[in-house]
Parts: sequence; structure tokens; C-alpha cells
Amino acid sequence: MFKTYAQNQIQLLPQDLATSIPQDHIARLIHQVIEEMDLSFIETTYSAMGQHAYHPKMLLKVLVYGYALGIRSSRKLENRLNEDIVFMWLSGRQTPDFRTIADFRKVKLVDVKNVFLEVLKLCQELGMVRIGKVSLDGTSFRADASGNKMRYRKTLLKTKASLEQRVDEMLAEAEQIDREEEKLLGNKTEQSTGIDAKEIQKKLHQMQRRKETLRRNEHKLEARKTDLRQKLKTMRKDGNSMSSTDNDATMMLMKEGYIAPGYNAQVASEHQVILAYDLSSNRNDQRLLKPMMKILKKDTGNIPEILIADAGYGSKMNYRFLKNQRIAAFIPYNTFNNEMIERRKGVYHPPQDPDVELETYKARQRTRLLSDEGKKMMKRRREDVEPTFGDIKRNMHFRTFHLRGKSKCLMELGLVSIAHNIKKMKQWLKRLAEYEDGRTKGIQLGTILGYVS
Repeated sequence: MFKTYAQNQIQLLPQDLATSIPQDHIARLIHQVIEEMDLSFIETTYSAMGQHAYHPKMLLKVLVYGYALGIRSSRKLENRLNEDIVFMWLSGRQTPDFRTIADFRKVKLVDVKNVFLEVLKLCQELGMVRIGKVSLDGTSFRADASGNKMRYRKTLLKTKASLEQRVDEMLAEAEQIDREEEKLLGNKTEQSTGIDAKEIQKKLHQMQRRKETLRRNEHKLEARKTDLRQKLKTMRKDGNSMSSTDNDATMMLMKEGYIAPGYNAQVASEHQVILAYDLSSNRNDQRLLKPMMKILKKDTGNIPEILIADAGYGSKMNYRFLKNQRIAAFIPYNTFNNEMIERRKGVYHPPQDPDVELETYKARQRTRLLSDEGKKMMKRRREDVEPTFGDIKRNMHFRTFHLRGKSKCLMELGLVSIAHNIKKMKQWLKRLAEYEDGRTKGIQLGTILGYVS
């Protein structure tokens, strides 16, 4: 009736783990892509002294596959290396502990952008992207910080003003004591004051003690003022709040509708492939378009022919910049939708004192966005960068950073971007095999995944 069930059956030979993994498993592609990488920039950071370290390629494969599955905790990755056959196969049955995994991620992957660019270069070689019609968008990710430990600029400035007032009051009191002391002594010394010498000495002693107390309190307040100035300097001009556990994070509205410490992640994508990424504490997307275009040009050597974004990037500054860069923009201004409704109803009233340059840009955007091509571009944005964020947040469960500080969080965003792009690469390789594209690299990788016989 039932198949034979022998849980403790002894095997004569150890099983080859690769035979238990599907031919087109994403882990095989991660293994092949990282195996062909030049990781000398990581290898040179190791010392020749001491015990031999785990190979960086093995640790990188484990991390990228973990991020692809939404497993980012170093302790959970350690458990998977002892329980999951795919992780066992990727690591060659080596079992680094969670500290080794965590230290490798925090210390050795500082230049993870180099790995990201290697994967992006492979995507270009496979014909997945060409830096033509690029979509730009931002989303918020929670920082590894508590909202109860936030410091706000308004509160810090108020506290600073209060401290300055208290210091001024103490200085005024010290000056008053000096005047009283001078009045009490006059032109005489303490020893030549005559009949009331003891009483005068008592009062002078009290004044001296009060002055010492004022000096100590003044030093304490000055130290607090220095600490406040340092916090305000750390917060920078582009932030209104700062977490005491993650100084680079700021309070912002999450997509889920609640306010928490976090970062504004910017992503430029084409065909759902991430071309460039960045993190900012600035909640205003308008100021982040220009830096993202510079990052894109630095990483790929190209600027897009067309840039598509939402109304959050629509500003005179950005329109002017894209015009000077000769990039065709399909970016609605922030009042575009309401203005279109008013124009259709015939109740639109132009501004009384218009900005001529801005109105020129607005007219150009209206013409572009209302055309058939413009409608296709905006549809393309909804099918490009928004699904990219959807895959990262929903499928890869990446909503909160595990590390603290902008540089480390940027490294985490790099890892999840690498995992996302390799997942898109797997789908593309299957498509290339179906259409018999003939690209050498596509055939090589497609053969490994079993798409090409």
C-alpha cells in the first residue's frame, strides 16, 4: 500500500548535492556569474598571516543567494548552511559561523559596487539593457533604528537656545557678584576692613563658592552646547531629524503609511534591470535627480536618451539640467493632473505672475505627455521601475536594513540589486533560448541552466 519508508537507511556513497538541485535553479546562475568574476579587490584585503580564511567567492555566493530568497540574517544563513542542500552545494559543504558571514559583509564588501557593475556589464552583454529609455523612482526603506531615539532639528535648536540663555544668565550673575565684591571691599583688602572683618570674610567666602559653582555649571553647559552643535552638524542641512543609533537615518513616511526612521532609495532601471542606485536622507526626490544621473554616467559611461519619472521630480531645476544634458524628459510637474482636469472642465486659470522659463518647460511636458508616445512612456515607467521595487520588497522581503550607517546600508542595497538583476537575467536567458538568439554568453549560461541543449 505504501512505499518503503526507511529514515535511517545508510548510504554506501555520499550523495552528489548537485543532482538534487533543479537544472535551471537560480543558485546555478549565481554560482556561474560569481565564479567568473575578478574579486581581487576583496582578496587583497586578506592577510597572509594566521589561519586560512574562507574563500570570498563562496561567502559572496551565499550572501547573494540569501538576499535573493529574502534571508539576510547572518544567523539564519549559518543555519541554512547546515540544513539546506542548495546552500550546502554553494558553500561546498563549508560551514562558516554567523560572525564570519557578518564580518565579511560589513568589512570586505565595502566596494560591493564593483560586483554590481560586473553583473550589469553581463546584462549589457546579453542585450538586456542599452541605457536608452531609463525610468527613475524612489522608495523608502526602514533603518535599523528606533523611532523613540530620534533627535529633531527643531528640538535641538530650541535646546541650544535655552542653553545659551542659561549661560548668559550665569555670566550676568558672575558679573553681579564681582560688582558686589568690589563694593564690599572698596579700595581696602580683606585684612584692613576693620570692625566687620569677619562678616565681610564670610560674605566673600560665600561669593567665591558661588562663582566656582557658576564656572563648573558653565563648563557643563558649554559641553552640552558642543554636543548639540555636533549633532546638528551630523544631521546636515538636508535633514530635519536624526536617530541616535543610526546618525544618517531620518524620519520619513513609509509606503505602508506610517512614519519611521529610514532612507530614501533611488533606483534607475531599464526593462526592470537596475542600472544605478543610491541612498539619501533627503525626502525630496526633486533634489536627487541630478546626483542619480551623475552616478548612472559614472557607472555605465552613458547617459539615457529618455528619462521617465513621476511628478516628484518635476521642477525647473531638473528640466533645465536634462535640457542641458540633451536628455528627453517625460516628467509631469506636480500640478499636471489637476491642471488637466481643470482644462477639460474649462475652469483653468493661468498663474498671475508666471515664471517664463518654468512655463516653457511645462508646455513642453504637456505636449509630450499628452501624445501617444508620452502615454506609452508613462505606461513603461509603471511596468519598469515600480515592479522592480515590488520584487525587492515583496518577493525578496527587503523592507528594513539590517546594518546601520549610510555606507553599510548602501552596501546592503547593492547586494539586493545584484540578486535582483541575476533573477532578471535568468528569465532573459530562457527567452534567448526560445528565440535562438545566438549570443555566445547567452548560449554558455543557457546551457548551464538547461535551456540550450
